[in-house]
Amino acid sequence: MRRVALALACVVCLVTPPSRVHADELVDAERALIELRVEDAERAASSLLGRRPRDPDVLRLAGLVRFHRGDYARAVGRLEASLAARPLGEDDDRGFLLELARSTRDATEGFVEARSDDGRFVVLHAPGRDQTLVPYALEAMRRADDALIAELGFRMPGPVRLELFGSASELAKVSTLTEDAIARTGTIALCKWDKLMVTSPRALLRGYPWMDTIAHEYVHLVLSRASRDKAPVWLQEGVAKFLERRWREPSARPHLGPAMEAILHRAAREGRLIPFERIHPSIALLPSQEDAALAFAQVATFVARFYEEHGAEGLRATVARIAEGTDARQAMADVAGASFERLEERWRDALRSAPAARDAPRLIPRRLRGGDSDDVAETSEVTEAARRSLRLGDLLWSRRRFGAAAVEYGRAHERAPDDPIVASRLARAAIEAGDAARAIAVLEPLALRYAEHAPTQALLARGRRLRGDVSGARAAARAAIQLNPFDPMPHCDLAIVDQTEIARTLEADQCRLLGGEVPASNVRSP
Repeated sequence: MRRVALALACVVCLVTPPSRVHADELVDAERALIELRVEDAERAASSLLGRRPRDPDVLRLAGLVRFHRGDYARAVGRLEASLAARPLGEDDDRGFLLELARSTRDATEGFVEARSDDGRFVVLHAPGRDQTLVPYALEAMRRADDALIAELGFRMPGPVRLELFGSASELAKVSTLTEDAIARTGTIALCKWDKLMVTSPRALLRGYPWMDTIAHEYVHLVLSRASRDKAPVWLQEGVAKFLERRWREPSARPHLGPAMEAILHRAAREGRLIPFERIHPSIALLPSQEDAALAFAQVATFVARFYEEHGAEGLRATVARIAEGTDARQAMADVAGASFERLEERWRDALRSAPAARDAPRLIPRRLRGGDSDDVAETSEVTEAARRSLRLGDLLWSRRRFGAAAVEYGRAHERAPDDPIVASRLARAAIEAGDAARAIAVLEPLALRYAEHAPTQALLARGRRLRGDVSGARAAARAAIQLNPFDPMPHCDLAIVDQTEIARTLEADQCRLLGGEVPASNVRSP
């Protein structure tokens, strides 16, 4: 009878609803995960799972913690067990979470893991060409880490994880972005679930500022942790855009580029600024790349103005208030000693009073790779007036008649002197024809106006090296690698002009790995 009584008592234990203590623990653990206090959530989930291993809510929490930790196989197992313990109900997110965990597990299966020497930073990528990105990605993460500790006063618990995806479709599978949103707005990276997710620059026609993008997403990660993920999207994007180049510069300042700056000031004068609320829940949901550029420019300059007046201390104080539960607008107002409306009004007045940009460059869109070659795909972006000569130049180039190609490209350049696509084709042919000076003369006026056009930077580096401008070649080659590291040319040039023997050896290895040939030259950096 005692055995029967004991068995009945055990059955009662299994069917009795969770205790109030258990329910409170679960709520606290879920709140910790929502606030990205992942370590607290992990400890709580482990404790709860040890006591209630079949509870569907505990299993959901444990699966979500494993997902945040990058343990996707175990995340899938926990979530499957949760659904087996209790079928999917109304307003139940477990189906979505399980689908996301499965697609992420499948997308990252077979990824190669690379770690920094101290183990603090982890880069995961598909085997093959993306191995080229690893040393540069680790450098960007390490330097961003140091810069953000200085600016935001917060150190991310390690290891910090970066996942690189080879295409926009792969990124869409592991995130809440769609391929359409990625193509429409050029949003090809995000920070979510306590990790950085970035598209490889090989997925885009001309690459993109992928190292700055890693730093941008790192800002999101640090700000999310520091604010307990309570900072609104407009502030998140503003701080991230404002600090995205801090990893490679001694001080914080906004970097809009001439085209983005012109879009911003034109919108301010015409009363077409985007309300901050419209940026929620994501810039990726805006209608176009120009709208996305405008949104980034708005929030970056707003944060920059606040930072100029209140410094890093004011930004830290704002984030601390947000973490405690203060609304972001009120937090900024408290620090500034003025209403948020007043802060916004002063920012708008400054934009409207800025002088109108003259001869502003066009916004070069980010283009995902398709079926055409780079040259064919780019030709469609050139004005009709220059396109015929450009095509003739391409035909001559394909037949290795470089001097004749330079003549036709020159005619196209006369019709479209501000087009970096035309200028880079002309420079390429001029270099092959032995006229590096002409290449430099064509490219230098455009290098700052179109700083994100990778061929311009790579060809400028080659031209400068050939003309003996070692420091200029080095700067342009590094700029090119920060846009498109899969072009062997800037690596091959750095193998000659980089500052140290170790750096030159690294770049020589990258040059050969990418199919290039290290130039025969005695030029060396002092």
